Amino acid sequence: MKQLHFRIVIFFSLLSCYMYAQQGGMITGKVIDAATGEPVHYAHVLYVRTMHGVVTLDDGAFTLSRHATADTLQVSAVGYKTQLFVRPPDTLLVKLQPEQFDIDVITVRPDDGPIRRLLRNIADNRDRNNPEKLSSYAYRKYSKWDYRIVDVSERLLKSRLLRSYSDAFRTEANGNRYLPFYFSEQIADNEVQKNPPRQRSTVLADKTHGVGILEELRLAGFTSALNMSVNFYDSYIQLYSQNFISPIAPNGWFYYQYFLADSISRDGYKEYVVHFQPRRNSENTFKGHFITENRFFSIVDIEAQISGVVNINFLKSFKVNASYGIVEDSIPCFRRHQTEVLFDVIPYKNMKNDLMTINYTHTTIVDNFTTNTGEMSLNVNARYETLEMPDAMKKDSTYWDENRKERLTPHQKDVNLLIDSLSKLGIVNTASRVAQMTMTGYYDLGKFELGPYYRAFNINEVEGMNFFFGGRTSDEISNRLFLSAGAGYGVRNKKFNGMAGIGYKFPSTFRQLLNLSFDDKMIRHGESEDILYLWENSLTTTENNIVAQMMKRDKMDEIYREQKFKISYEREWRPGLQQSLAGTFRRHYSPEFYPFMRSGSQPVGAVATAEIAFDTRLSFREQYIDLGFNRMYQAGRFPVLHFTVAAGHTFIDAATDDWYGRLFSTLKHDIYFGQTRLNCVVESGIYFGRLPYTMLNIPRGNETMGYFTYDFNMLNYLEFVHDKFTHLYATYHLNGFLLRRIPLISKLNLREVMSVKVMVGDLSSRHQTLLDLPAGVSAMQNPYIELGAGFENILRILQIQAVWRVHPTSIYDAPEIGIRAKFYLGM
Repeated sequence: MKQLHFRIVIFFSLLSCYMYAQQGGMITGKVIDAATGEPVHYAHVLYVRTMHGVVTLDDGAFTLSRHATADTLQVSAVGYKTQLFVRPPDTLLVKLQPEQFDIDVITVRPDDGPIRRLLRNIADNRDRNNPEKLSSYAYRKYSKWDYRIVDVSERLLKSRLLRSYSDAFRTEANGNRYLPFYFSEQIADNEVQKNPPRQRSTVLADKTHGVGILEELRLAGFTSALNMSVNFYDSYIQLYSQNFISPIAPNGWFYYQYFLADSISRDGYKEYVVHFQPRRNSENTFKGHFITENRFFSIVDIEAQISGVVNINFLKSFKVNASYGIVEDSIPCFRRHQTEVLFDVIPYKNMKNDLMTINYTHTTIVDNFTTNTGEMSLNVNARYETLEMPDAMKKDSTYWDENRKERLTPHQKDVNLLIDSLSKLGIVNTASRVAQMTMTGYYDLGKFELGPYYRAFNINEVEGMNFFFGGRTSDEISNRLFLSAGAGYGVRNKKFNGMAGIGYKFPSTFRQLLNLSFDDKMIRHGESEDILYLWENSLTTTENNIVAQMMKRDKMDEIYREQKFKISYEREWRPGLQQSLAGTFRRHYSPEFYPFMRSGSQPVGAVATAEIAFDTRLSFREQYIDLGFNRMYQAGRFPVLHFTVAAGHTFIDAATDDWYGRLFSTLKHDIYFGQTRLNCVVESGIYFGRLPYTMLNIPRGNETMGYFTYDFNMLNYLEFVHDKFTHLYATYHLNGFLLRRIPLISKLNLREVMSVKVMVGDLSSRHQTLLDLPAGVSAMQNPYIELGAGFENILRILQIQAVWRVHPTSIYDAPEIGIRAKFYLGM
């Protein structure tokens, strides 16, 4: 869009010079938002009933020569009321008032009127004009990301938290205070081939300045060759786990009102300005305008923002401006894309005096766009790859000055020094270390890190209170090798527990890790590492739930001691394919409240297994963040599959040892239906040979008032044991599809949520020759079915569901119906 408006500005500037020579008069001015004082860029300033006008620049400024005959100046912008000025002065400050369009005023007749014919032509040529539909193409992309804190209230600036650091804030031209905390630039060459599908992104230069831990965080993995965040040629646009309807979607008439605002003749063909707005204020839609042409009916320029009633947490505004160009005289391509987002850090109305907003701007400029680039070969056997030049992080200022496609603003030039100074502040360092601890489990103390924090203190019926102290080496000692150790003590059982480990990260293009660890701790029946295939970013084998920690419906006594020695090697062969090989020795000690028995009367002190497992993980177009030895996966639109093959030996005594094998797999996928989302997970497994019951599958139950996504919430911890099983977890997020259509209730921003959980399993009697099942464990005659329905986004952080255990009835007297809750932080 920048190039289009640049051409317009140049054209009108030349015209203005000519008119000035004829009549000698100029008008200079600025257009701002009357409510916020922010500049309004790309506003139209022109004389009524003429083509004599300009558009405002990024700072809202404009310069326009006076017209020879016309005397009325019109100033208009999308989302604002138009203003007229008769015989305007030489200097003009325009304060535009925001406007909510009246749907009843804007009507389009159902006949084949001009706007309907125009939109039909756009829809008919949508695939042809979509750059992503080209058979092969390549281009260079310059991107920059700018995060800053803005709109900080005077009350917060004078608070004890910020008053010592108020000098770090900068002031914009409009008087607003801001504080930058992250700025990054990147230049990359991207190539795309459709058949066979291959994509490659080669990072030529990369420069990042961030406060604290942000300096180290870099998004990796799949880099879409057209990662423009928003492509309006798609019918549905995914933003923050929700689908939005594109204004040029084939079914756009159902969601939008359109009206033809203007038409301009250019180079022998016409460009049309079309305004669009939601038909209903209860749907995921945009409002704004686009410019199209009658040569190929492609989009020349589009400016849109999310309608103000969209139900996304903490989102204050979302604006996107995208421009498209033409190459080879007939092929549309991306040119410039800019997204500007405002998030409320303190979004609650009763705290409106403590305002603080995060502003995020992402700008992308495309250059050297070429098509029909020929056959592409990748360095790995994959559909895509991301490469980084060895000197990408070392480019000097001369290189950036010569190669960045857009000059930095004075504020952006100053941001690097400011961020470096902010990183030295004590409060920033502390906040950064706390943020890192939530991701890695350890608090950074310099050369050593303290943790893991989730083991520092626990309470259960066996240990009573358990205190733990541990740590590991940090990357200040080595970013390849780490050592960890820790010890704990149970007050009730008067026993020590602990852990130790060593890990090595290989210096390779793709991830390679070698780990050796020992762990001695108490675990719950049903707790296993299998859950980490579903909660891949989790640091523990249990789903964290604040409500569950505070409110339990039964005593936590279904626990036993586990000692585990493990050596593992993990390797990423290519993006989307990872494999790991692990050898594990486990010993389970007889629980205090559920002692191990054989043949009804013979006590068994402990059982053990030695196992070798081989796991394969498959994914597609996935993004992640690597932070030291930790990898955090970002939610995507494609399924993630795990498949594990394992074999081992059971040790109890000389008469009861045996060989065994097992297969285990999981499939996790988010499926979008219009503006709603279905989270679907399936896990399945089978065991061969004989195993003690603690080594088999014990379905994950829940004896708390908390709600767990991948546990059975109306199931007790030790109701079933299986050697063949399939579990289905499905959660349907309606995103307020029904509630936001109800007056008054829609203002609560509640969202509907429904869940279905199904379990099918069986258990062979052969395993009981090794170890008896605890009293109360029953055979599953019918599938276990659990249904839930409720609301989420309560106060933006709470989900509550009414859960019904359809069948079978529990012999443990587990409740059939219950209310379960969970806190969460999401969009």
